[in-house]
Amino acid sequence: MRRLFCESLNPGRIVLGESQSHHARSVLRLVIGDEVELFDPSGRTARAVIDQLEPAVALRVEFVADAPAVPDICIASAVPKGDRADWLVEKLGEIGIARWVPLKTARSVVHPQGESKFDRWHRIATEAARQSRRVGVMEIAPLTDLSVFLTTVDPTQASVLSTNPRSIPFTQFLNTKHQTPNTLLIGPEGGWSDNEVSTMHARGLTGVSLGRTILRVETAAVVAAGIVSVVASTMLLPPDRP
Repeated sequence: MRRLFCESLNPGRIVLGESQSHHARSVLRLVIGDEVELFDPSGRTARAVIDQLEPAVALRVEFVADAPAVPDICIASAVPKGDRADWLVEKLGEIGIARWVPLKTARSVVHPQGESKFDRWHRIATEAARQSRRVGVMEIAPLTDLSVFLTTVDPTQASVLSTNPRSIPFTQFLNTKHQTPNTLLIGPEGGWSDNEVSTMHARGLTGVSLGRTILRVETAAVVAAGIVSVVASTMLLPPDRP
C-alpha cells in the first residue's frame, strides 16, 4: 500500500501539505478512490481514501492506530562535510533512530546554520520514514554545543565512540551490560579533544570501540546505530517470540 506523510493524524478529513500532495498526484499517480496508508511524526498510522486531488490532496480517515513500541535511540554526532550529512540523516532515518543531535565540538569543521539546511534534513528524514515504513519520523535537533548536550545526558544510558585502544569493544559492552544505551555520541573526524574526553569521563560516560579501523563520522554513526537498533528491537519482542 502506498504511504503518505501528514503532520497530524486524526479521524475525519485530512488535507495534505504541498509536498505530499505533489508526491501523491505526480509521483505515485494516485486518483480519487485510491486507498493509502498515512503516518505522522509520532508514528501513528491510518488507512485513508483519497476524495480530492486539487488544489491539495484530501483523504477520509476512519480509524487511527497508535504507534507500536520502538527503541528510543538518540545519535549525537559531529556534522559530516557536504552531502555526507544528507546521507547520514537518510540512513539514520531508515534504521529507525528517534533523534539526531548535530554536535558542535572543539574540532568540528561543519557548523550548519539557517532554516534551509534543517528543513532539507527534515524532508530527507520524512522521505526515509515513508520508504522504509518505519514508525514515526526522526527528530532533528538544532546544532548543540557538546558541553550543553552533556548536561542533558544520563551517563548510565549513554556511550561514546572512541578510538582509544583501551576502549571496550562495543559488542562486548552490550553483552556485559545486557542493555543498550539510548544515547550514542560520535565525534568529528579529528577526534575528541583531550578536554572533551576528560569531561565525558568525569561525567561517567563509557568509551566504546567499533574496532581498529578509523571510520568517517557518518559511517561510525550508521554502524553503531544499526547495532543498537537491532539489539534494542530484539529486547522489545514478547518472550514467546523468537
